[in-house]
Amino acid sequence: MNHDMLRRFSFIEARLLWGGGLTATELGKAFGIARQNAQHTIDQYRRQHPGQMRYDRRRRRHRLTEAFETHYIRRDVARFLDYQRAVTHTALFFDDPDWAELPFTDAETLVRPIYDEQSVRVVLEALRLESAVEIEYWAKHANSVRCISPHQLVYANERYHIRAYCHERNRYRDFVLARIVAAEMSSQVWVAATGDAEWVERMNLEFEINPDLPDSTKAALRLEFLNEEQDALRLTHVRKALVFYVNARFGRVDQRFGIPLWIPVK
Repeated sequence: MNHDMLRRFSFIEARLLWGGGLTATELGKAFGIARQNAQHTIDQYRRQHPGQMRYDRRRRRHRLTEAFETHYIRRDVARFLDYQRAVTHTALFFDDPDWAELPFTDAETLVRPIYDEQSVRVVLEALRLESAVEIEYWAKHANSVRCISPHQLVYANERYHIRAYCHERNRYRDFVLARIVAAEMSSQVWVAATGDAEWVERMNLEFEINPDLPDSTKAALRLEFLNEEQDALRLTHVRKALVFYVNARFGRVDQRFGIPLWIPVK
């Protein structure tokens, strides 16, 4: 199946599952194709996956059946919401508000770090080309010039980071992208991620609701994050390099109560 048809079939499933169904007109508008071609796509999906949808004559749209199963998207509420956030960001990137389907506001975009455009461009090029890059980097206390070999772009702690090998420190570490104020390609040999033990190694983390919280707050957190059979929040296969950010998130003091909502299980 070609990429275009894969996207159309994914759209069909997403609308059936999360959008109350779809019409050929909606599919055609989403992909800029004629209604006839859109209806042909729906018919093709029906033939390939029979029993997935039915036509609701009263609402004049195709709707899912009780036997519906996903084949092209993940049936996960959190993933769908993440997708809506990503679509909204895509609309902002393309300066096209019609790209986003649902009204969505991301409060994290209200305050954004300031990036040096040229430096980011060079660092991302080095990341794609697997090349070393020399950067001027402002740490918390002073700035320095160093050569790094980037291997991963990471979003954590509400900031973008570059995971890279530092040639001067002879170890792998994270660099906050907004703190790179200058960059140029280096002739030094790029060091791959294979030696980054903290990136390769995985860990399991476990957090429980802080027992000092009010009962109503504990009940709300259980409803939000824990299944009925769970007594703690368990995160599996977390990269060791990301454990610091996970602990920082869950260990953050809540302004309402003056204590963290979660505490690590030891």
